[in-house]
Amino acid sequence: MYVVALFIVMAILLEAVMKVLHSILGTAGLEGTVNKIPVVGANLTLGVSILMVWLMGDFGHILAGWGWSHDTAWINVVANGAIIAGMIPLKDAVFNAINKGLRA
Repeated sequence: MYVVALFIVMAILLEAVMKVLHSILGTAGLEGTVNKIPVVGANLTLGVSILMVWLMGDFGHILAGWGWSHDTAWINVVANGAIIAGMIPLKDAVFNAINKGLRA
């Protein structure tokens, strides 16, 4: 449970970092150019997520809370970054449920 909560908190942080990045790119007039680059534009959030996990260091082993850890450090960083990027829709669903008062 705590691992899922940590992933959701990291997804919140990722969205904040992405808003700042888009703001900086928009101010510099580079947002359209970056989005047109085929691989980078489509996967910018994933790349920033992996970079964020790598820069935070100890967060590269979040999956160890579920018993999964790889001997190669870069695989842990990439897997955790990908999961954090994938947690954004779950975070949105949790916040929507809270906003509705947990009523279905």
